[in-house]
Amino acid sequence: PLALPTAPIQDDEAAPPPSPPDQEQIDAAVLEGARFLLGTQERYVADPSVRPMPDDQVAEWQAGESKRLAGLQGASDACEWPYQGVYRVRAEGGIVIPSGYRVGGTSIVCEALMSAHDGGAEMPDGTRAAIERSLDFVLERLANDRTMALGPKEGYDVRGWGHAYALRFLLLAKEAGLVPDDRAEEVDAAMAEMVERLEANQTAMGGWNYAGDSAVSPFMTGATLLILFDAADGGVRVPAGMVERALDALEASRTDEVSYAYSGKVRGPVKMPGSSARSSVAELALFKAGRSGTEDLRRAVEGFFVGWDDLLVRKSQQGTHVGPYGIAPYYFFFGHTYVAMAIEELPEAERPARRAALTELIWRTRDEDGSWNDRIFPRSASYSTAMVILALRAPQAEAVPEWSPPAATKR
Repeated sequence: PLALPTAPIQDDEAAPPPSPPDQEQIDAAVLEGARFLLGTQERYVADPSVRPMPDDQVAEWQAGESKRLAGLQGASDACEWPYQGVYRVRAEGGIVIPSGYRVGGTSIVCEALMSAHDGGAEMPDGTRAAIERSLDFVLERLANDRTMALGPKEGYDVRGWGHAYALRFLLLAKEAGLVPDDRAEEVDAAMAEMVERLEANQTAMGGWNYAGDSAVSPFMTGATLLILFDAADGGVRVPAGMVERALDALEASRTDEVSYAYSGKVRGPVKMPGSSARSSVAELALFKAGRSGTEDLRRAVEGFFVGWDDLLVRKSQQGTHVGPYGIAPYYFFFGHTYVAMAIEELPEAERPARRAALTELIWRTRDEDGSWNDRIFPRSASYSTAMVILALRAPQAEAVPEWSPPAATKR
């Protein structure tokens, strides 16, 4: 039987959970989320990192930060949706969010906007214009920002997130007819370049890791592989050797219980609550490459539901990795998106119950303005809302293609 978390929705612990929303309610929530995203596209200016603060000061800080952001959002030159974490770099004359997060966050939101409007088929003019501004921003950053340049990877280095999700955005924008004819060659060249940069940034172990240059992060490696599978299916040359090394690295970080080490090779038991937001994305990559089966993919999906209460404890909290399972807030909606994708690869008869269970969990965490946010940062609501839209649209999305590289790519 499907294991569901028992976390309450209201303060009244006796209140029963609401019924899962129907498709009409889901569609309405997706469009409301898309409208929220359009209002949060911003003109970024340098801002410092947020230091830890007493919990009773968080709400006051959030109110002030929301007011500051309102002055940057919705302007005619607004062109990005930066993902905000605790990490900052010194550049552009100040302390800024690194371009890997700015490009990656913008790309994810643009994908969500396309998904909300049937892949771009029925996109309002305002949404199209916002995506076109972001396309210009992403291409400019990829071409001219030295912090997004070709590797090799060095230490704490988040540009790989930007490389991977920019590749996905460019591929989808081209398929949706959002790339002008006079920029088609530029976009094709940028997609090929992103594959080269991802290959250059592979760690010694074979996958990808933003926090080091030797071991791999299973959740980054799994997500990157799924994007590479899409790219290869879309005609982008993807070296088979690069993919196979990353798949080998995933297998080396996996336990028999389908849990994954946070980083590097597995060296002992890994409790599922700590792996529940990364098992599905890693196992899905192995599954699409023919290195895993339905039973193990099912176990990864079930592990997400089993660990959901522990994920919820860390949602929208300060800090990053906190015991007993080392869970950071930013795993939360990332995990929802990729478990939604994994559900769509299970046998058809199993999908409806799991879709309903996941949607019910998503509804528990929806904010009053129709957005979602798993960080304390008001800006991060754009990323979180985008990830939820992608999760809710997973049943309508095209299946992740299997990894079957053309002979010409093998080396």
